Amino acid sequence: MNCSVCGKKLNKEGKSFCCENGHRFDIAKQGYVNLSRKQKETGDNKAMVQARTNFLEKGYYDFLRKQVAAQIESLHPHSLVDIGCGQGYYTMAFAAPEKYGIDLSKEAIVYAAAHDKSTQYIVDTIYDLPFADGSLDGVVSIFTPLPWKEIERVLKPGGFLITVSPAKKHLIELKEQLYEKVYENREEREDMDNLVLVDASVVSEKKRVDDVWDLFEMTPYRYKSPKEGMERVRALKELEITFSFLMKTFRKKSL
Repeated sequence: MNCSVCGKKLNKEGKSFCCENGHRFDIAKQGYVNLSRKQKETGDNKAMVQARTNFLEKGYYDFLRKQVAAQIESLHPHSLVDIGCGQGYYTMAFAAPEKYGIDLSKEAIVYAAAHDKSTQYIVDTIYDLPFADGSLDGVVSIFTPLPWKEIERVLKPGGFLITVSPAKKHLIELKEQLYEKVYENREEREDMDNLVLVDASVVSEKKRVDDVWDLFEMTPYRYKSPKEGMERVRALKELEITFSFLMKTFRKKSL
């Protein structure tokens, strides 16, 4: 890791990480370190983290976690970072000797660090990653924005990026409850110079969900749904829902 103030390497000294310029970041009792320079806490709040945790712990997304973990294992990384890792649900399943999870939500990172000792969790932005140029074998991004330039910067030549985003039919039944007119998800445009797509696959399962509101709370739809649709979802006892994800693997061009 690098210092978020001056960019120098951070070394662990007792219960802190320190750089040669004297900047010090204390390690919290849960094991995470806060490198963020923001004075006000941002990212998911406690209620949002709890809703996501409640849903994920039911195992609905276990099939996706296994697929991503298997892909990572096949690539044999030594160093890996999960950007926008949230409460570490996916991160804890990944295998790498040097593994990091980074998120701007302190509430999510507190939970992650308390439940996963195999990962160094960090509170910080993903748009200015605290890692040296060309220092990581792999980056994972699951449902997060993609800071392409930062990803390219921190990856070693030949390093990989794995992304997971909603496929066309993801949560289609939930959207049918929320909106009068339903559109399939659109694949986001990729904007990179030195990363080459080497693999892409759709990972899908249909499952009966009995806590639909918790699922709704962890989606972007909670910000832009009509009141009538939200009330329909709140009243649901259960719903059969399609979970469908697009998983892509990129390689950084070798010099």
